[in-house]
Amino acid sequence: MITSVSLPTQRAGFMARLWTSSFGDLAAYVDGLIGDFRALTSDLVAAWLVVAVLVSQLADAASTMLALANNWPEGNPLSAAVINRWGVPGLLIEKVVIATVVAVNMARLRGRTGRALGFLAVLIGFGAVVWNLHVIG
Repeated sequence: MITSVSLPTQRAGFMARLWTSSFGDLAAYVDGLIGDFRALTSDLVAAWLVVAVLVSQLADAASTMLALANNWPEGNPLSAAVINRWGVPGLLIEKVVIATVVAVNMARLRGRTGRALGFLAVLIGFGAVVWNLHVIG
């Protein structure tokens, strides 16, 4: 007499296991990043530096558009390629992406190192603005 039947269970396929594993890793990364941004926003200096990074990048975009309107070529090869391919909307997206990358790295680094990165990004952004205005003037 047979009291139990053992049916073979089929193991999930490779893609299903990869998706499950990747989704778990991504969820853990997002949770860590959210915690890092909470820590960043609790640091008042770093939070203002993130705002200054965004403002400096948008000011750089505005001064670049002003220089382009006065027939000056874009000196940054990456920005020149973006402008040639996607125009002004591409330039604005590029600047927002740069500000986002800086903000994420500031959040991941935290403390003085994150603030130093933000300060350096602000200097570079406003340095580009000064250069663009110098070229135009």
